Amino acid sequence: MKKTYKQLYCLAGMMLASCLVGSASAQNYNWSGADNNGLWSDPGNWVQGVVPPASAGDIYVDPVAYTGPVIIGASDVIQNTGTLQGPEWGQTLNIYGTVVDGYALSTVGAIGGPTSVLNLYGNGSVTAGDSFFVGDPWWAPGIPNATVNLYDNSHVTANYVIVSGHLNIFGGTVTALDGFLTGTATTDQWGSTLTTDASKLIDIAGGKLIVVGDATAQVADLTARGILEGDGVVGNVNIDLLSDPGFSVITAVPEPTSLALLGLGGLAFLVRRRSV
Repeated sequence: MKKTYKQLYCLAGMMLASCLVGSASAQNYNWSGADNNGLWSDPGNWVQGVVPPASAGDIYVDPVAYTGPVIIGASDVIQNTGTLQGPEWGQTLNIYGTVVDGYALSTVGAIGGPTSVLNLYGNGSVTAGDSFFVGDPWWAPGIPNATVNLYDNSHVTANYVIVSGHLNIFGGTVTALDGFLTGTATTDQWGSTLTTDASKLIDIAGGKLIVVGDATAQVADLTARGILEGDGVVGNVNIDLLSDPGFSVITAVPEPTSLALLGLGGLAFLVRRRSV
């Protein structure tokens, strides 16, 4: 089931990415926040006076006079043929609905801040035809101050997940179909020395990270660099290479209390069997 699920997302991404050939002439859209309510679905919050349609090219979500979060509601389905450029430069974007980007979603913040924050709640989802950037997209290296938080049953799926900021998987799933990229300890993925491991962190706590191939060596590297955590503890993760063939499923090591509860549950089961 999961393999089919991933294939559907990948196919959707490839179909949308094929539109990029004509996206150079597609209209771009800019968030204005003029109606002061934060709702993506309100035409009055867009410079163009309409909500970006599925044919939109790039969509820019930058800070404006309205200082609250931009909200994609649970019933909203957002599509574009290019990149959702945002949240950027200190903006916050809360996603409860569905976002499908033809090329990428890029969350970035300037060196020294402010930090841009992307939150996914409930069944919120992002599917990118190519890349999902947590700071430092390839066209603008050295802007790492971005934080992405996943909660509940939310999910992110992209061919490439690139992390130069903070990725917190408190729930849900992040899936990198072709690569999970973090650069080196002293550079971003594109070689810029403006970004180092001081800005990078991946914390898995209640959710899971799925990476193509055997990620054992990568997990060891990220742990040695001090940027991969499980429940806030460096290296406190499990790697499952069996349940999802061709992928590594990375989760936090269960807390001792959780293990104790599992043990008690098993003991109760054995007692019940013996009594029967």
